[in-house]
Amino acid sequence: MARKIYDPSENENSLSTEQGAEQIVDSQLQTQSRELYANFVREEIQLQGLPVPHVPSLDTIQFSNPLWVCNASSLRQLANEFSLSPLRNEVRYRAQSVDLTTLNGQNFSEMIQEVFSGGSLTKERILVVFFFCSDVALFALQNHTLNLFCKLIQWSTDYITGKFSNFICSQGGWTAVLNSSMNTLLKMSATAACCVAVIAMLVFIRNNWK
Repeated sequence: MARKIYDPSENENSLSTEQGAEQIVDSQLQTQSRELYANFVREEIQLQGLPVPHVPSLDTIQFSNPLWVCNASSLRQLANEFSLSPLRNEVRYRAQSVDLTTLNGQNFSEMIQEVFSGGSLTKERILVVFFFCSDVALFALQNHTLNLFCKLIQWSTDYITGKFSNFICSQGGWTAVLNSSMNTLLKMSATAACCVAVIAMLVFIRNNWK
């Protein structure tokens, strides 16, 4: 049996294949991040009763992968829950306190970092990032500055497909992050329901066992 001769090019080819696969995954993740964010902004505009501007990135969203529709649905469910929390009003207040006349790509990115300087960006804070970025853009739109609105969409998209997507990648991707968040949400909902049931039982006992 002939012994196989070592060929160093095999390792190089293997490494190139792995790097190529990694680049494809990163590209797909960035695309998904961009499409999820665009869909999120579009939904927020519609919820505000505003017409969606004719911006290429906000045209009718057709997800590149049909499976991403499920992630968009999970994200919206989490957003609806988040909208009921006091933190939602705080995010909106900060967004509407931004001085639009001095805003540019650099200080907008710095602003995001400042908003979240109180702690590391964890998966639970995804909604804060999405809401803050979209709130500032909607604030510009409501003030009839369409040109700035378009720039804000681009700046926030750059942020979300850049540093933000790297974080999502480190957590296993969008599906893993959103499923984890949904599991946490379900646990919180179950705990809240349990507390309500206990309180109702105590009230019943107090009213009927005097």
